[in-house]
Amino acid sequence: MTLLADRTGQTPNVGPLVVDQRFRFEYAYPTNCLKVRFVPQNNQPRATAVPAGNIQPSDPAAPLTTGDNQIGWGTIRPARFCEATDANYPPPPGQETWNVQGVSPQARTVILTNVQNATACYTADMLYPSNWDPLFRAGLVSYIASEIALPLAERTLQGKQLALKIRSELIASTKAKITQARITDGNEATVSSDLSVDWMNARRTGGPWTGYGFGGGPGWGGNGGDCGVLGYGWDMCSFADGSAY
Repeated sequence: MTLLADRTGQTPNVGPLVVDQRFRFEYAYPTNCLKVRFVPQNNQPRATAVPAGNIQPSDPAAPLTTGDNQIGWGTIRPARFCEATDANYPPPPGQETWNVQGVSPQARTVILTNVQNATACYTADMLYPSNWDPLFRAGLVSYIASEIALPLAERTLQGKQLALKIRSELIASTKAKITQARITDGNEATVSSDLSVDWMNARRTGGPWTGYGFGGGPGWGGNGGDCGVLGYGWDMCSFADGSAY
C-alpha cells in the first residue's frame, strides 16, 4: 500500500499526521479496492546464521531454510487495522476523483495500522466478466434477473402474480448458486476450527511473547491489541423479497 503518513517521523517525504493516534502508519486506500479483508503482520526476520554455541551445519555457507524470504513462520498472521477518512492528504492534482475508489476533492479513505511497509488482502473491483469465477457469474445473472422480474411485469394483476412467482423462483435459484459457490470457496480456502483442543491451547503458551506463544494474542507486534482478524468470511446478500442470505 502507498504510505501517506508516519507518526514516528522516521520516513522521509511523508507527513507525520495520522488521523487516529492509536496507529503509527496511514496508507492510501487501494484504488481498485471494494473491501479490505486483512492486513498481514510483518513478522520478525529469521536468523541468517546459526547462533554461537549451537551445532554447526556441515556446510556453514548453506542457508538454514530455502524459499521463505526470511519472513513469517509459514502462516499468515493478521494485524489490527482501521479504515478512516482523512482530509490532511488530498488526492494528487488532476486525479479523476469521481472515478477513483476512496478519494474525493475533500478527503480520502485511508487504512490505519501499526505495520510498517504494510500490504493488504482485499476484494478488488473486477470490471471484466472474463475475470469472474463461473459460479459468481451464474449467481449474479440470477440475482439481477430476480431484481428486474417485477418491474418488467405487465401492469395487470395477472402479470404481477406471474412476476412474483418468477421472482420467487429466481431468488431460490440464486440462493442455491450462492450456496454452491460458498462450498467451492470453502474447499479452496485454508480450514480453521473453533474447537477447543488441549494440545492447541498448550501451543499458545510460552514463546517470545509471554503468555501467547505461537498462538499470537493481544501482545503481537509489541503493541497491545495489535492482532487483527483473518478474512471475515463472506458477505450477506439482500433480495427483493426482503430476505437475506
